[in-house]
Amino acid sequence: MKKINILGVGNALVDKQFLIDESFLKEISIAKGTMGLCDENYQENLFEKLSRKFKNSKNACGGSATNTVFAASALGSQCGFLGKVAKDKNGYFYSDDLEKIGILNSVISEGDENTGTCLIMITEDAERTMSTCLGISADLNFSDVDENLINESEIIYLEGYLVSSDSCFEASKKIIEAGKKNNSKIAISLSDPNIVKAFKTRLTEWMLDPIDYLFCNYEEAKTFCSSSDLEVIRKKLLHSAKNIFITLGSKGAYVISSKTIETINGYPAKAIDTNGAGDMFAGGTLNLMTKGQTLKDAARFGCFLASKGVENIGPRLPQEKYSEIYEKFLKFD
Repeated sequence: MKKINILGVGNALVDKQFLIDESFLKEISIAKGTMGLCDENYQENLFEKLSRKFKNSKNACGGSATNTVFAASALGSQCGFLGKVAKDKNGYFYSDDLEKIGILNSVISEGDENTGTCLIMITEDAERTMSTCLGISADLNFSDVDENLINESEIIYLEGYLVSSDSCFEASKKIIEAGKKNNSKIAISLSDPNIVKAFKTRLTEWMLDPIDYLFCNYEEAKTFCSSSDLEVIRKKLLHSAKNIFITLGSKGAYVISSKTIETINGYPAKAIDTNGAGDMFAGGTLNLMTKGQTLKDAARFGCFLASKGVENIGPRLPQEKYSEIYEKFLKFD
């Protein structure tokens, strides 16, 4: 039996979150609800503008795959993480955060660049817009990877953001190959519509040999398949993955296999921040999958967990809240 239930692979980023007015996005010419890559100088200038105009900010250990394994770990899964941070203040903050919850990792690395950071701007309608400087996280090489973590993992979960870096893309292909050789299940998240638009070829290359599980929202699915028709999407995505989870925001999710399309109803929520909702859905779903639950039942809890997550600021909840939410789910259901 493998020691690690879920191994996350992704960009290791420290999130800096701000509650903003929508007019600010127009002022800086950024489309709401998107993730854009930027260099360090641009991000420093944007951070200064945000800090002057919106005083309250919150730092958190982030990154899409990290948020997912954090949720799964808080729910009782043994998790690991592959990524890269620098030997700087943000890097040690990141590493310490993983270790506090028991996520196995070897993220601290040598290098000249700083730890990656993500400015997350949250508008009053709970939508999040991100400006990301990948920093040293974009330099992940397979030589940085602890192969023991791959060998011991039941499921390897990769975020789509990895394909935006040449180095991470090449490393991730080798991680997928090594995982398959060791009979690990491969799960991938498409992560963001802009990533799908810009790097569809690379995402497709990840899945030339169909993976086990694909996670995406409906906008990402439409962009990847160049269609809004669910049946067309189903047929196209099944060329890439054996099982597919398509989240629908407050409306729930679809669970798709070669035989069925299951509709999962959403749960009521008073959303104030949708940042990390998809990551939380994946964490809750993967956690129950490793405990032998059906994909449909696992996704139902994923939807419930995400509905509670969006009622809070940030992509995570306090560690003790996850098990409380699972108990509420059992009673609610």
